[in-house]
Amino acid sequence: MKTNVKENAFINWLKKPDGTTLLFVIAVILLNLVSAHAYKRWDITSPRSYSLSKASREVVKTVEKPLSVQVFFAKNLQAPYSSVYQYVQDILGEYKNASNSNFSYVFYDMDKKENQNLARNYGLNQIQIREVKNNEVGFKNVYMGLVVTYADQIEVLDGITSSDGLEYKITTTMSNIIASTNDLSSLNGAVTLTLYKSENLSGLNIQGYDKLSSDVENAVASLNKKYRGRIEFSEVNPPSEDVSSLHEKYGVPVVPLKDNSNGSTMNGTLALVLESGSSYRTLPFTIGQSIDLFRGQIIYVLQGADSLEEDLDASIQSLASNVTVIAYITGHGELASGDSENGAGTFSELLQERYTLKNVNLKEEDIPLGVETVIINGPKEEFTDEELYKLDQFVLKGGSLMLLADPFNMVQTQYYPQYIPVQTGLEKLLGKWGITLNHEYIMDEECAVSYDNRTGRQNKSYYIPLVQKYTLNQKNPVSKNLGYVGFIIPGSVDASEAQKISGEKVSVLASSSEKSWAMKDNIMLNPQMITPPEDKKSEHSLDIAVLVEGNFESAFDSKPVTDSSDEENKTTEFGESHLSHSVSSGKVMVIATSYITGPDAAQQFFQNTLMFLENAVDYMNGASDLCTMRTKGLSVNTLKTTTGGFVNFVKYFNEIGLALLVAVAGLIVLLVRKNRREKIRLFYNPNDEREVRK
Repeated sequence: MKTNVKENAFINWLKKPDGTTLLFVIAVILLNLVSAHAYKRWDITSPRSYSLSKASREVVKTVEKPLSVQVFFAKNLQAPYSSVYQYVQDILGEYKNASNSNFSYVFYDMDKKENQNLARNYGLNQIQIREVKNNEVGFKNVYMGLVVTYADQIEVLDGITSSDGLEYKITTTMSNIIASTNDLSSLNGAVTLTLYKSENLSGLNIQGYDKLSSDVENAVASLNKKYRGRIEFSEVNPPSEDVSSLHEKYGVPVVPLKDNSNGSTMNGTLALVLESGSSYRTLPFTIGQSIDLFRGQIIYVLQGADSLEEDLDASIQSLASNVTVIAYITGHGELASGDSENGAGTFSELLQERYTLKNVNLKEEDIPLGVETVIINGPKEEFTDEELYKLDQFVLKGGSLMLLADPFNMVQTQYYPQYIPVQTGLEKLLGKWGITLNHEYIMDEECAVSYDNRTGRQNKSYYIPLVQKYTLNQKNPVSKNLGYVGFIIPGSVDASEAQKISGEKVSVLASSSEKSWAMKDNIMLNPQMITPPEDKKSEHSLDIAVLVEGNFESAFDSKPVTDSSDEENKTTEFGESHLSHSVSSGKVMVIATSYITGPDAAQQFFQNTLMFLENAVDYMNGASDLCTMRTKGLSVNTLKTTTGGFVNFVKYFNEIGLALLVAVAGLIVLLVRKNRREKIRLFYNPNDEREVRK
């Protein structure tokens, strides 16, 4: 009975105001505790500017050792730097929520001397910023940097004065520092290595064939010491009927053999296939062929076993590494990747954080193993059939080909430049895949504008079209979120035939405006001598950059026959390896200008253009998440015109128009309320004597 009395008394007390207040306080505390560990955010911005990208989540979710981000950032900064500090707090919180227990971050109080000394020891520098205090403009030196530590590696991000692209910088820094410590950090699960070795090839008496299995096992055993046993090796003797499907899937060579028992033809193969997830590398073996002068017969010798470990290691690195090797084709007048004054040095420096450009002369060597992307930048001379065949088969094996091509070769003579149409032989490949490079320059009324300081006149550079957001592909990560892209002296590319080919997907990345026209004859690139056509019906949009993805058909019926001066001792790829169509989905991107990779693109005006190029290379290498990450926060609703009365109208409307609209809206609301009060009075008391009438 006493218990019931106590319960009744407690319940009665809760019914009083004091009890209700206590319950409310307890409920608020519990709600805050729950929400601190379980909450949901919605990012309603179009480019998902405040959400962590998939690539960033994968990096911090799979980190194998403690990774720490140390923030040396001054507090209580004035705008716009205060928003940067808040963004750093928010984005690191997002990393933490998506990470495993190995990720952590810490903010240091930069008012303390010991923390300032620590920042200097890491190599961070103070930045001078302007601030307004007590109606006076002054300057202040502050720290605004991050330090990423992983194992014994340290990377510094200094001078963070803007949140634009900050997630990209943090994620790529973490990826690079992890990759330098753990070569397989970016791979999910084990790496499988399969030796497809047909027993029916033993009858060919290939020297080295019998000990190939043990050679591969020894190489794997040695590499597993480096990669902590993550390479799983197996050997498969594929049935004759399965060799064709392996050829279709991996591009392994097919060796037709005659069955002496019944006279039928059977297939064999000999190749190594390295796989991780959906990615793979195929290592076909090389056979040396010579003639035994004493016996008068051909001798086959298996070559490359002595470098097997190195080749496997290079292929594994290409699967796992965040610093990818790109084959940069040379030998046809292309822009030199290391020349910043006259070549593509700007382009090369742009990519050096994540990629290494390896110069490859196809006349002398094949495309290296592990390369996913080939770049041909500004070719001017003919490719041989042998070179074209290497590119053809590379794409059919799932490779990515990025071509930046000019319609004309500009040759400077004594008096004026000559424009010679460029013929490289690449037209054979592109034509087979439904792509045509036209010999014409695109002129556009929506273009770069310069101002003459003496006269104040506007000079339009019609040969530098500014491709606005509405003619950039807003669905493809390469061009999505970019407000505009400037193209320097571009030609046009036509992929309409590719749209008719089954298995190929066409994406037009960038097109000129409807106020553009083509210049084919009597070319003159002097801005003062270029005038738009009087007949506006001749103006229309032209495509500048296109992307074709999917399954391609070979431009060759068979491998081209090349002359050899040493028929008695030659090296050939083992088996008939010609691919007539794709064994894996490939990519071909064509941009009708190479000038955007040259020194002119280093100007601040072309920063969006350089970002477009970075996105293009990332996309071709299968890193589309980085494209979106890089351009977060850059999406703006730009004007379709950049000059004229409409621009001035928008300018002044933004300055005073909005204020006037607010004032007008307030007056309208006041009148509506007054009218409503009058209606109510007339309805309920129309004869009110207190009303003052005139």
